Amino acid sequence: MTTAFGYVRASTQEEVKQGSNERQKEILVNFFKAKGWDYQLYEDKGKTGANMERDGFKRMMEDIEKEKPYAVVVAKIDRYARSLIDLLNSIQDLEQKGIGFVSVKDSGIDTTSPNGRLLLQILGAFAEFERNMINARTSAGREKAKAMGIKFGRPQYKTSKKNGGKYIDPKKVIELKQKGMSARAISKFMGCSITPVLEIIKGE
Repeated sequence: MTTAFGYVRASTQEEVKQGSNERQKEILVNFFKAKGWDYQLYEDKGKTGANMERDGFKRMMEDIEKEKPYAVVVAKIDRYARSLIDLLNSIQDLEQKGIGFVSVKDSGIDTTSPNGRLLLQILGAFAEFERNMINARTSAGREKAKAMGIKFGRPQYKTSKKNGGKYIDPKKVIELKQKGMSARAISKFMGCSITPVLEIIKGE
């Protein structure tokens, strides 16, 4: 029997309480039953789509390496990733493993079909454009940061001791800011106080 993996995610605990994950599960289970596929479900609660480092998502990717499902299925594409680049990179990685990707509620997002693969190629072109734009903005931000006295190569700020006192990469801070993350979210993501993050962003 064909086996597929289903993934559901809610960005906040409030969404979880309102039943977002349960509604997604219902959509996926109905889809799998209609297809006659066996399935496994993976879930993240209160996890942002801007960060691919999610426990449920990571478990799914680890199991993919062992079990090689036919496809990864989501209710909507934004439950999988918010960034087009992250989305395309992940889907292309699945494709290289011979695994399809399906978004039930997004018409045409089905790489197990010829039309879906064509759409993936079109999205890839947009992702390349986005990558070029981010690189251009990052380069400009880097030059401004240098003018503000921020040193690159070995950044001057360290994270908290719980992360081993690793240095913060200002380039990464700027990249996350350009992806729409707030200074507070960036500081939480990088395990540091908000002060150095704000100072780096000022030079963007």
